[in-house]
Amino acid sequence: MTYILTIGESGSSWAGRSPVSSTHATEAEARDALVAYVRRNRDSEIGPEVGGFDPPEDPTGMVEQYFAEVPETYDIQENAA
Repeated sequence: MTYILTIGESGSSWAGRSPVSSTHATEAEARDALVAYVRRNRDSEIGPEVGGFDPPEDPTGMVEQYFAEVPETYDIQENAA
């Protein structure tokens, strides 16, 4: 069994971008990929260097804060195929 991480825009895509999906061997690997995505985007989009706030130190809090601030969503689903 694998896990699929999907990240996309909330609601309709105003920028015309399709959701991005990646497949991972475990749910933990999918969550690690999600945390890495959030870290990259926080640094470039809303980190302290560009007037944002420092993210919480724990990965769960960082992910929750990020997705509360940006018009994106994520989902991790089991892939039984």
